[in-house]
Amino acid sequence: MFDPVAVRREFHHYPEAGWQEVRTSARIAEMLEQLGVPVVLQGEEVVDLALLATGPGIDLSEETRRAHMQRAVAEGAKETYVEAAKGYPGVIGIIDTGRPGPTYAFRFDIDCLEYDEYDGAGSAPAEEDYYRPSAEGYRSSHAGRVHACGHDGHTAIGLALAAKIMASLQGEADGSAQAGADSGAQGDYKGIIKLIFQPAEENYLGAASIVAKGHLDDVDQVMAVHLAISAENEPLPSHSLCCGVKDFMACRQLDVTYHGVAAHPCGAAQEGKNALLACCSAALNLHAIAMHEKGLGRVNVGVIRGGEVTNTICPECTICLEYRGQYREISDYIGRRVFDILDGTARQYDMDYTYIDYGEIPAGQSSDALMAAVQEEAGKIPWFETIHYEGNVGGSDDAAVMINHVQDHGGLGTYIGIGCATTGPLHNPKFDFDESALDAAAELLTRMLRR
Repeated sequence: MFDPVAVRREFHHYPEAGWQEVRTSARIAEMLEQLGVPVVLQGEEVVDLALLATGPGIDLSEETRRAHMQRAVAEGAKETYVEAAKGYPGVIGIIDTGRPGPTYAFRFDIDCLEYDEYDGAGSAPAEEDYYRPSAEGYRSSHAGRVHACGHDGHTAIGLALAAKIMASLQGEADGSAQAGADSGAQGDYKGIIKLIFQPAEENYLGAASIVAKGHLDDVDQVMAVHLAISAENEPLPSHSLCCGVKDFMACRQLDVTYHGVAAHPCGAAQEGKNALLACCSAALNLHAIAMHEKGLGRVNVGVIRGGEVTNTICPECTICLEYRGQYREISDYIGRRVFDILDGTARQYDMDYTYIDYGEIPAGQSSDALMAAVQEEAGKIPWFETIHYEGNVGGSDDAAVMINHVQDHGGLGTYIGIGCATTGPLHNPKFDFDESALDAAAELLTRMLRR
């Protein structure tokens, strides 16, 4: 019997950041084959290496990949699966049901966030510093890495879906009614099913690299799930869901470096040009951009790096920023204002600046027809007691790349929010969630396939 909770906890214990998910991918591939999934693609078969070669900050050098491969094997991944992928993360399982029908794709993101997990010492739930991953032994084993966005759970949902599909198909093949019943139905899957385990959702080019490889070109319906998003601007509790979202915001990230001149602050201060002051001024003004009346928009400076020593005017400083807009008009407006401020700051402090552009994740909207289908099927599952037609993501997710691609080719897509009680908000070091949501989510996806 497949245990999604145990699987989720394994992935939580071994989190890997974007483009480093070598152990995660190897274990997914191994589990898919154990479940009987007939086609399992890995590594170069999944992602477009030519596109990735253009991505700033993506290190897929031979040396780096080999180091991640060695670590993966040391942490229990089978060498055959690790070597087969050559250190490139990403897995796709393909199930051809043998019956004519649509081609379905399900996206499950697999990467983690890059900071330390909370380390509560409490051993009982009533204690103030109790934290279940610590108390029950599945806290992150990697410093500076944590599954604080539910991707460990998404991965487990994808594998649970594979288990349910294969139990039904195998039960049908050997005449076992019980095997089919275990997945809720027997003999009613049709078409081709693609289970996409995507790297680097928290970074860039994860979804785009899979789309560029052509894996979504023949897809009629694409669905993604995410734990713990919102509806009616409130976090979804356990036993609830939203059928889709329409507020994906486009997101563009920039690393901007101001180039000043070093000098002694008490000697020839007039010769110096303080890049740290330029960055601080730019950061304050960026956060003062007025938002657009037509929809959601956000600007955030998340990092400032600069300076050498206390008694030297800072010659170089970098700010890492992002801006988001719900619609193209909003993104274009904010982008113009961002560069107005960057340019004006450079003139004000008499210095140049350069920047690294990580590209843009697009905005997107779920398809009403698919959202209505989710609403109908979720109503048949007792775990879901409250069903919201539309939810709020309030930010960005590169699932929009896949959804847009399928919609542009005449298909449908949706981004389903699965409600679950949590111990902290998404992207918080103390984030943990109600694991009973995992099997309910997988059951919902099987019902979407059986429509």
